[in-house]
Amino acid sequence: MAQRVATMYKQVKLELSPHQLKEFVKLFETNHNTTQIRVFENGDTEMILFDHGNEIPLVFHPLGPHFIFEGSFIMKDLQLANTMRKAVQECKGHALVHRLYLKHIMEYQYAYGNVVKIQEIRDNTTKLVYEYKDTIGDLTRLYLQRGVEDQIAWVRLQIDQLLDLRMKSEDKTAIDASLQALTHELFVLEA
Repeated sequence: MAQRVATMYKQVKLELSPHQLKEFVKLFETNHNTTQIRVFENGDTEMILFDHGNEIPLVFHPLGPHFIFEGSFIMKDLQLANTMRKAVQECKGHALVHRLYLKHIMEYQYAYGNVVKIQEIRDNTTKLVYEYKDTIGDLTRLYLQRGVEDQIAWVRLQIDQLLDLRMKSEDKTAIDASLQALTHELFVLEA
């Protein structure tokens, strides 16, 4: 099995409530990761992770009732990287993560805490390993679309208006041509 060299969090976005921020910090502490917390006058909360002597600052900016973190960093400690993976999943975060190996890179894309895509990058070629497809959701949304039904109702309304106009008009040829085109469109839509 290939040995992971480091984990690069290329993009991470977390939006946490104050309670979730406390749980986020507790997650790292319970997994025996060394952390340090600083709170600044402007309301920012900085959490520093220690990775083999390197400091990784995570600055959470207050925005309304939440704290927002956006950033990128590299982790060499496997246990610290696994804790961050759990944190992204539990906090329903978004991330683009590269797990670096000697001869290849595994790229993971997270959306709302779930892995949505995994790719292997080797020698400037990318191979798709996994991609999440919401087939049931897509079919449900397609079933709930009412575009054709709305269009049928619109064509019927136009036909009714033209029939009313035909009853009052003396020249019926132009109206009949429009009615013929609309009835053909209605037939196609209902088929």
